[in-house]
Amino acid sequence: MLETLIVLAFLAALGLGAANGILSRKRGRAIPLLGHAHGAVALSAMGLLFYRILIGPENLWFNTALFLFLLALIGGGFAWLVRERGETPILPLVMLHASMALVAFFVLLGGL
Repeated sequence: MLETLIVLAFLAALGLGAANGILSRKRGRAIPLLGHAHGAVALSAMGLLFYRILIGPENLWFNTALFLFLLALIGGGFAWLVRERGETPILPLVMLHASMALVAFFVLLGGL
């Protein structure tokens, strides 16, 4: 049950991030509300995954996925800091953040 909730939360975060990226490109400017919702849902999902790692039997896939999500969090944090300065984050940073999160999501799915 908890694993299903974790996967759904990460899917929601991925959907919000993709929607934010697509709509930001179309409009030519950022949508802060979508970005903040993406970050909040992703952090909540990471908290659930951390809780699952603490209470459940050892699962190397989940541990690896959490580590990769933490790396994606660092990239997202840098993008957020750049955005807070009023600048547009560079595309390679955003793509690295997104690709790391996708890899982590597929590793998470491998652990189910």
